[in-house]
Amino acid sequence: MEHPDKRVGALARVLTKVLEGERERMEADETGQPSDRSVLDDPHAMDNMLRDLLGRTARVSQERAQAPALLAELLAMPNQEREATVATKPQFQTYSLASYTLERCEKVVTHDPVMAGELARLARVIAGQADPRQCGGSAALADLEAYAMAMEGNAQRVRNEFRPAHKMFMEARQTQERGGADPDLSARIDLLEASLRRDLRQFPSALDLLDKAERTFVALKDRNLQARTLINRATIYLVMRELARVVENLQNALPLAQDPWLALAVRHNLIFALAECGRAREAADLYQESQQFYLQFNDPLTTSRRIWAEGLIAREIGEDLGLAERLLTQAADRLAESGYPMDAALAGLDLVTVYARRGQSAEVLRVASNLIGMFQMRDMNPEALAALKMVHEAAEREAVNLSLLAQVSEKVRASQVRGNPPS
Repeated sequence: MEHPDKRVGALARVLTKVLEGERERMEADETGQPSDRSVLDDPHAMDNMLRDLLGRTARVSQERAQAPALLAELLAMPNQEREATVATKPQFQTYSLASYTLERCEKVVTHDPVMAGELARLARVIAGQADPRQCGGSAALADLEAYAMAMEGNAQRVRNEFRPAHKMFMEARQTQERGGADPDLSARIDLLEASLRRDLRQFPSALDLLDKAERTFVALKDRNLQARTLINRATIYLVMRELARVVENLQNALPLAQDPWLALAVRHNLIFALAECGRAREAADLYQESQQFYLQFNDPLTTSRRIWAEGLIAREIGEDLGLAERLLTQAADRLAESGYPMDAALAGLDLVTVYARRGQSAEVLRVASNLIGMFQMRDMNPEALAALKMVHEAAEREAVNLSLLAQVSEKVRASQVRGNPPS
């Protein structure tokens, strides 16, 4: 998450370009040729520029303040009425409202990708009605429209609708050709498309997009977005099972993540990566250092993941498998009850590993049966379900081994990744 005021940065940059153009126009003589005299030498011209800047800034601040109420009003309407309202009422035709709508889209895409798609489409409608003269020109609006398309494509990706998502990103790239006013939005599109390329297992393309996005975020000095880029790159290496690179990228992200939620995401992912690659003691140290980050958030998902991390560390250190069993059972149950079946399945598989190490085939069979039942009831990802059935069948034959569990966990994790937006 970012501070809301940061998201007006795109508009601030394009307005600056407009003012620079206005200054150059004012410094030209009547023949249209550049003049040696700067507008800075003309007090009246300078006053006019400052008055223009202050007026535009005040208007943008007012539009920004009105955006939440205006969006709520639009969302209370049927879809057709929304579009008609945007087309006929000027207060719904601002860059700020479209940008705020995309912020909401970004926040809900994890748990409600259908609503996220609606918000992205609404943002496109608003951007299509906005006056270019009020927001830095048609190039700025094209950038915003392209970003809205990318957000819609990302919502489709989260719903595992890869073909429509790919098509939407291609349309976003075509729209981008009319833009180019704001590098931030361009890099955000790269970040989103990288997730799609990862899910399509086009790993070189995904990594190239992340490299490009990171260069832009570094140039813009946006440390949080640079950290998100590193997290996404680590996720690609996680799917590729290159754990050393996962750890390297997450360690590089640690000092960059300034937002508390993002900082927790980096630390949590790094704890798991360290534990899985045989560095459980380091994972335990980082877990202790990260307690203050976990405790800042008391939502069910964060609490469950904290318990899960502690259980995984206990299992990997191996000094108290009974403690690992209790913690992983608690984490898996909480995740299932809170509506996070993919996380519950992975925590359950970590628990199954404890039972497999003890040779408790009956417990393996019980947990696998529970996970399969949960997936069938929720009509979850068929690939993950098939992987869980492999464990169940092996447990029935008393042939469960750690190699099989690692293979199944990898399949479930790959399915889970396809359900996650860019962090």
